[in-house]
Amino acid sequence: MTHKRPQKRRATAANLVLAAAVLTLSCAVEAGGKLGLNQVWSRLADINGEYGSVESAEFSPDSQYIVTGTKFDNSVRIFRTVDGRQMWARHVPQEIERVAWTRDGAHVASVSEDGLLRVFNAESADIVFQYQHENGIDGLTVSHDGRYLVTGRERVDGKGVSRVFDTSNWQLVKELEHPGTVNELDFSSDDTYLAAVGDYSARIWRVNRWRLHKEVTLPEARLPDGRRHIYINTRFSPDDKILAVGATHGFVYLIDVKSGKKLRVFNKTGQKTETVEWTKDGRHLLVAGHGESIDFFRVEQLLDSEIGNDAIPYALRAPVSDALEYMDFNSSGALLTTAHQDGTVQLWTYMSDDTQINERGHRRVRKMQDEAKRAR
Repeated sequence: MTHKRPQKRRATAANLVLAAAVLTLSCAVEAGGKLGLNQVWSRLADINGEYGSVESAEFSPDSQYIVTGTKFDNSVRIFRTVDGRQMWARHVPQEIERVAWTRDGAHVASVSEDGLLRVFNAESADIVFQYQHENGIDGLTVSHDGRYLVTGRERVDGKGVSRVFDTSNWQLVKELEHPGTVNELDFSSDDTYLAAVGDYSARIWRVNRWRLHKEVTLPEARLPDGRRHIYINTRFSPDDKILAVGATHGFVYLIDVKSGKKLRVFNKTGQKTETVEWTKDGRHLLVAGHGESIDFFRVEQLLDSEIGNDAIPYALRAPVSDALEYMDFNSSGALLTTAHQDGTVQLWTYMSDDTQINERGHRRVRKMQDEAKRAR
């Protein structure tokens, strides 16, 4: 059965009051003091459970829904954030690597091992666009202004490619070469840059003319035990100054976006880093993967050259039920969703240790209430 999403409302005074109430709730969730994650719910997104895996999970722009993509039951599902209710599900022939929302919330996209980019209507689950790639697709992202959707293809004859689509008409506008598989993509918050990482290369592109800004490579020599060491995932910091890149065997790289210089390389677990994420205030970096926790690090300590790798303290180690594949904060930073190898998608509230967060939140709420009053 298909459940339709609520229709969007006009920006009225009543809506502003409602928005203020929602923001008040977010502020309550973010009660500054002790850093923490509190689990709200866990839902099965891959029917195979432990024998399945959720590869990706992402909030809708309005935070009302979460879309998931899975590896073994090959499904795209939408869950309602407030209670975890499944709204709809669609299955495809092969495993899904990434899912994403368009910025207007009207569509969700998936990329999969069959080489197809599929774009679904978020209400009806109907496919409105698809594009066949020459190999499986690992990477997927949407620009913050909503203009572009970008896919990252696995290598063919040693070469990968990032394909840029215009979301207004789904036309292909640019192809960006990559020396290997494009495993993950991310836009900077101002859409000045696009990062493409995978295999031995992290490339940062300037979006205005789609020209290469910086490339940071890894040596292609194998580790002493014969394993390859490659880049896996990436995220720009909220201020767009640092690119965090997670890699195999527990490594995380912090790269200065402007210069391309490696600011820090650290490794605390030795286990594959599947996903990295920043808190919205940029004060903490989250790292997770094949371990048993989501690890928080204070960015100021990561950037302190006087602190050696073994001495880097954990700000928080939040235990999880199983290894993570992906994590995503909602737009306010009050909620976190996580995709797990045990087939579950999970929702958490984030408790910030910023003691001023409530004061700032109350000022924002007061401003919104004043605007609502003037609009009446």
